[in-house]
Amino acid sequence: MLGAEANSYAAGLFKLAVDLGKVESFQKDMKEALALLEANPDLLATLSSYSLPNESQLSLADKAFATLKNKEVPAFFRLLIIKHEVIHFDIIASSFNKLCNDRLGIKEGLVYSASPLTKEEIKKIEESMGKRIGSALSLTNHVDHNLIGGVKVYVDDKVFDGTVLGKVERLRSALLK
Repeated sequence: MLGAEANSYAAGLFKLAVDLGKVESFQKDMKEALALLEANPDLLATLSSYSLPNESQLSLADKAFATLKNKEVPAFFRLLIIKHEVIHFDIIASSFNKLCNDRLGIKEGLVYSASPLTKEEIKKIEESMGKRIGSALSLTNHVDHNLIGGVKVYVDDKVFDGTVLGKVERLRSALLK
């Protein structure tokens, strides 16, 4: 699938979300669906297989996504199964997420830490950094054991380094001057 096709699917779902006034809710459902597929690669393989009848795949998808809040998201997934595009769901979901974030004024970024952060810790960092850059943030945590302690946040083309390693490097540079 070309990026343009993925963008078309994402744009169609996004337009529906806007028309229904459910952009945030659809975004949450799409993230849940993507997380489910990433946690269960066999499910994605089964749903994208050409050797299984569509009815079996559709029934399995209905069961897998029964907990999603909006009935339109599983229906969208059913369309992808019928069109044999479900294998590209990650690309479509990413494009959809970007459209939602643009609409909601949210910037995405990465937060690197020496150990995994809790949801509460990520939320505090999002709020703090959001105030600093003047925008709402959605951060994804990546673990980098080389950091020793602290966090490093990447948003747009900016890096905010609050790691122990970063502080040591800044101190070293200052001492060498």
